[in-house]
Amino acid sequence: MARYPRTIRELIYWEYAKLIAGSAVGRRTDYGFVERSYQKLLAGNISASAILTENQKLFLEGEICAYCGASEGLQWEHVIPVSRGGPDTFDNLVRACRACNLAKGVRDPYQWYESKDIDSIPRVVLGKFLKLAFAEYERLGALDSAEYMHENDVRRVTLSGVFRRSAKADDEQAGQAERHNAG
Repeated sequence: MARYPRTIRELIYWEYAKLIAGSAVGRRTDYGFVERSYQKLLAGNISASAILTENQKLFLEGEICAYCGASEGLQWEHVIPVSRGGPDTFDNLVRACRACNLAKGVRDPYQWYESKDIDSIPRVVLGKFLKLAFAEYERLGALDSAEYMHENDVRRVTLSGVFRRSAKADDEQAGQAERHNAG
């Protein structure tokens, strides 16, 4: 990464800016274009949600694996596994061939692609992942907290950790409510 983000918002916007560059100029590594897009995102001159239309792209691409492009033996696959706290919603689903679905397992896209030593996650997958992560960090009020980012060692390959932390916190709150109601 060309810069060191101080907040989760900056990290996610940098990753969005790379997706924008990939769509606009065909290279996510055109860091001049990435930097300009990043600055526009930070300034609020463009918004990630207006640019990234993953569900529409998923529909338009038809029946192909979001990871490898195969068209046989497709399954619905959770970008962020439900077992890791990912939501069971359409925004968290892509079509994947059986081989990719099994190989990815319970990892998020960054973790899986890093293990394969590949840096370029398919646009529809990464766009969905970033949207979900942004929304969850926003829900927690942690998007602009440098302290939260530092204390939780949030990096692009650990962005999905927010779902495990949120699921654990939700379980703890439910347990406290049950104990309160039982007492």
